[in-house]
Amino acid sequence: MVTTTSIASLIRDNKIFRIPSDIQTGAALGMITMDTHLMSLVNRELITPDTAVEKAQDAAGMRKKLLDMGTQLTEV
Repeated sequence: MVTTTSIASLIRDNKIFRIPSDIQTGAALGMITMDTHLMSLVNRELITPDTAVEKAQDAAGMRKKLLDMGTQLTEV
């Protein structure tokens, strides 16, 4: 995450729930969400899909994306 004026303002105003949206908006600055990076690591086979689900901010969403891709998950 890059500290932009928008991110700083969200933190200052205690609106941290809006930070993921600002991170996606800041893609041109090199910002990506944790879940996007985890998916990238799974695609490059650097981590297991189960690890990605375990570490994801939105575990249910990550699980759905991985299952939609046809990935096998061992965790229930």
